Amino acid sequence: MKRLILFLLFLAAIPLAAQEPDSTQVNPRKVADAIIKEAGRHLGKPYLYGGNGPQSFDCTGFTCYVFNKFGYKLSRSSADQAHDGREVRGGYDKFQKGDIIIFGGRNSKKTPGHVGIFIAADSLAKSFTFIHASSSGVTISHIDEPYYAQRFIGVRRILPDFPPEERTHRARFSLKELIGDRTGAARDSALNAVQERALVLFPDGSWAFTGEDGQYVAPPGDKDFILNADGTWRFDEASSAEFYTVRAGDTFAKIAKKYGISVESLLEMNGLTRRSVLRLGDRLRVQ
Repeated sequence: MKRLILFLLFLAAIPLAAQEPDSTQVNPRKVADAIIKEAGRHLGKPYLYGGNGPQSFDCTGFTCYVFNKFGYKLSRSSADQAHDGREVRGGYDKFQKGDIIIFGGRNSKKTPGHVGIFIAADSLAKSFTFIHASSSGVTISHIDEPYYAQRFIGVRRILPDFPPEERTHRARFSLKELIGDRTGAARDSALNAVQERALVLFPDGSWAFTGEDGQYVAPPGDKDFILNADGTWRFDEASSAEFYTVRAGDTFAKIAKKYGISVESLLEMNGLTRRSVLRLGDRLRVQ
């Protein structure tokens, strides 16, 4: 008996082997949120070729630094990061927060030369924003910007796929509720145009109908449905629109001056007021 007790005490004294964390207990959505939050902490920091952070970065130095914070080791060159993880195929709606976006370089649009971190697609999955260390420093950019649109190559997934989740609906609005007792041609034309169907108006000016099942339905044609500051609505051809992604230090006045428009016009185009707050990554219509 004495020997048995000594043996059990001996076994208890042996340290257990280190175990890998159970991946089923780690929510990749939360990890992705943390990655974007960490990336956002470095907005405005300068670009430096070969920079590994935390005071300055080049594009892959930035992605390596951010992902390393969460235990993910990425390759140091953009050519190699273009093979890290696994390929993501399909439209923008297939991308998930934290994916690595691969772009062609300045000299060759088809050869990997730049990378960024995917943030989110817009409401109708027609475009997306990403954060990266560009030549002007760490910033948030939009795939609609011509330079990046021409050089987009593909997407690599480093994190596990997000698990299915119940669809969370954005708040839905009825034109009757929003327009209320307003009068005039603007109200009547808007009501006739959408036949009083429930719709969702998103901050970037895009919109969608919602069916009885809560699913979004794209509007007919290529149009934006804009809510003016005074509560009236208007249709605009999306092809004529130009947008700007808000960056650190921006104000309504600075953006308006940059595009040669008045602050009032800028606010009206985006359904905002002077009390509205600008947030990094917001997409404002400027034309």
